[in-house]
Amino acid sequence: MKTIYILLTRSSTICSRIVYMATRCEFTHAAISLDRNFDELYTFGRKYKRLLLPAGFVTESVYEGVLGDSEDMKCAVYELNISDGSYRRLIKFLRHMEKNREKYRYSILGLPMCKFNRKYERRGYFFCSQFVYYALSKSGTIEQTMEPSLVHPMDLSRLSEAREIFRGSIRELRMSDMDFETAGIDTAAV
Repeated sequence: MKTIYILLTRSSTICSRIVYMATRCEFTHAAISLDRNFDELYTFGRKYKRLLLPAGFVTESVYEGVLGDSEDMKCAVYELNISDGSYRRLIKFLRHMEKNREKYRYSILGLPMCKFNRKYERRGYFFCSQFVYYALSKSGTIEQTMEPSLVHPMDLSRLSEAREIFRGSIRELRMSDMDFETAGIDTAAV
């Protein structure tokens, strides 16, 4: 068995504020991590820290970029225990995405379509939660029960395979070094 992580955040960026106004959900962005360091998070988002566009497949870190610049950004971490086979398939999928990152774009039209519960898929286009859900289902980590283009970040927190192990600010996450007892999370109660 292997463990992977989903990081949900809500920043003060324009895009995050727009998503929040549309959804009123606690978190507006999702990324997937293969380890507890969170220095390599896979997602769809802005390619450059100061520009909303262009956007596409990116790797983020809680130590730099938009996440690294924030101290008060709200976040939550969800842990998923997965089979060795699913883990290998997930790594293979993520490596493919990295190698071909220029072929993938951010699904700008997918956001309003998701808001209005309208399926909208376009080959090579994703938004963050759609990508995370697609990666999890494609690797066999989860059974696909939802249409990926209709998945909101908060839907990822409700996956039966996901267990919340941290909730707080991005600063607390960086400082916690994933020692959840000192960060105020009682892992036995979660």
